[in-house]
Amino acid sequence: MDGTQIGLISGPFALLFASIVVRVISAVQPEGRASAARRSMLNQLSYVLMAIAIGGLVFLTFAGYAIGFFGLLIGLVVCVSLITTDLRVASARARANQVEFLWLLALAVRSGRPLADEIEAYAKGTDGRRHRILMDLTNRLREGIPLTELAVPQGLLPRSAALQIHCGVTSATLHDTLRATAVRVTKELTDDEDEAGNIASAMIYPSLIVPITCLIVAFLMYQVIPKFGRIFADFGTELPTPTVLLIQISRTVSDYWYLYLAPLFYVPLGILILSCVGQYYGWRVVLQSLLGHWFIRWHSPDVLRAAALCVNQGTPLDKALHSIAKHPGPLRLRQRLAWAIDTLQEGAPQWQTLQRAGIVTYSEAVVLETAENSGNLSWAMDMVASQMEQRTAFRLAALTEILRPIVLLAVALSVAMVVICIFLPLIKLLNDLS
Repeated sequence: MDGTQIGLISGPFALLFASIVVRVISAVQPEGRASAARRSMLNQLSYVLMAIAIGGLVFLTFAGYAIGFFGLLIGLVVCVSLITTDLRVASARARANQVEFLWLLALAVRSGRPLADEIEAYAKGTDGRRHRILMDLTNRLREGIPLTELAVPQGLLPRSAALQIHCGVTSATLHDTLRATAVRVTKELTDDEDEAGNIASAMIYPSLIVPITCLIVAFLMYQVIPKFGRIFADFGTELPTPTVLLIQISRTVSDYWYLYLAPLFYVPLGILILSCVGQYYGWRVVLQSLLGHWFIRWHSPDVLRAAALCVNQGTPLDKALHSIAKHPGPLRLRQRLAWAIDTLQEGAPQWQTLQRAGIVTYSEAVVLETAENSGNLSWAMDMVASQMEQRTAFRLAALTEILRPIVLLAVALSVAMVVICIFLPLIKLLNDLS
């Protein structure tokens, strides 16, 4: 191996090591606005170096260097780990900023101070896109826009609080709404981060294992299996049927590799992207955005909490739902709410009506009717909403945990098939020679 080959092989590994060193330097930077730009620049440099290194490792792999293949596996694992870590940190920072801004609004409304002045003073401690959004909101508030604009999703407030703030403005209970929402979101902040981390780890696991296994099997089929068949052909040994089938599969994969690339890599890549998005924005928000247009049960906790704030002030349920229906949301939800409002105004039982509208189940309707008779309706509505979210989180976590043994079993079967097909000819050759 001459110097050119040594440089060609060591170059990608040197870049990969340099990217890790740059990330370590970025991690030890002190906190503060002055070092934020430097940390961001170092992170971007790290990703650029890693991308170049992975490209070089891919080239070495296709050039037939086994060390390039194993380096590519290491590079992919390191890259995915860094991306998920950055997303988790960014998500925690964004949610903390949202809770902080929510408390700012609650305290400003409680003390009666102008919201525009408070938001402008708060904006001075921010930068980038968040600073521009805050200043734009300040200017629009001074121009006289309605306070319902606070409930428009802009990334400043949690999406789960938008509907409650909208109802708080329309029902003149903004102070109580902001305070109750701030207390709830603060309490859920840590739980949501743990939930997002557990689900993300359960989804990232198959997203990494499946491509790595596919790369290993593809490398064996492309580099080892064809030579393996020729060696045994020279011995004049008849190959077992499973080994012949494996060689045929190897040739098919080598000739039509582009047909196998999509299901083997794009599906795990899609799962990985979905996991990253869910980890950053929160799984409830992502699933509510994706599925909430067709299944209104994803919006039931927000509807119940917003209605509870109005009912606590003595507002009839139909009027509370009317305030909720004014909020811009999925068309199907607004249609169901409009039907429920018309039915309630005709004198129908209110909780059975919400059950028929698909907002609550039969058992939840019974609990709410019992709580109404005992005078604890607003508390029960908030409790039922929390139980809905807890059941959803539990089912989602259980579903993602099921992926682990399924993926492990599929990987084990694939590796076992290749190993058995390789060792069967060896056993047959030893028997023939003996």
